[in-house]
Parts: sequence; C-alpha cells; structure tokens
Amino acid sequence: MSEQEGMMAVFAALGVFIFIVAIIAIIVAIFYLLNLQNLLKEIKDENRDVNPGNVWLMLIPLFSIVYAFILYPKISSSVKKEFESRGDTSKGDGGKNIGLALAVTGAVSILPIPVIGTLVGLANLVLFIIWWVKTAGYKKSLK
Repeated sequence: MSEQEGMMAVFAALGVFIFIVAIIAIIVAIFYLLNLQNLLKEIKDENRDVNPGNVWLMLIPLFSIVYAFILYPKISSSVKKEFESRGDTSKGDGGKNIGLALAVTGAVSILPIPVIGTLVGLANLVLFIIWWVKTAGYKKSLK
C-alpha cells in the first residue's frame, strides 16, 4: 500500500468516526429535548413561560447558544411556578442557576482558547448531565 493510499484510509476512517459521533450526538439531543418538552407538558398552561414545542429550537446550530439563555430560565421559572401553585416551595429556583451555568459554559466552550475551551467544555458536559437529571426529576414529581 502506498503512502497516499494509507492517508486515504486514515481520512476515510476519520470520516466514519465523525459521522458516528454526530449520529450519537443527535440521538442524545433528541432524548434530551424530549425530556424538556415532556416536563413543560406537565406544567399547567397558566404556569408555563414557554411553549413545550419551543425546546426544538435548540437543534438550530449557533442559534441554540443564544436561545439557551432564554429557554433555560423560562423552564426554571415555569417549574417554580407550577410547584408553588401546588403548594410545594421546596424546589428552590427550579434549577435556574444550573440552567444559566449550562448556558454560560456552552457559550464559552466554543471559544478558540485551547485549554480553557476544553476545561469549560468538560464543565458543560457535567452541568448538562446534572440539568437533565434535575429536569427529569421535576417531570417525575409533577406526574
């Protein structure tokens, strides 16, 4: 095998790897957004600050970076209002601080600063998991 053929094989393998990672990321995003949508569906209309279908706007590249700063506080506010309307004040801010931290780390992680971008990206992943678990817990409590 020539050096050129070897490089082509490496690029082909890299392309397949990137494709598989992208498919997995899309599947995770769909399940995550379904969780948020279903959480909002459990909240009465009068307590909702955002329509459940609006969570799907997070699939729009780049727009989702800005929209996270709008969506996550509205979800938190809706959760807080719903629990308070049911007489439960134990849920605090409805996850507002974690949601805002998730939005901030998501925005900062795309900056082209090698070490900082990577570290903030890891923090974003941890916050993403915490936010997902917290919102799933809220959804379960509201059912």
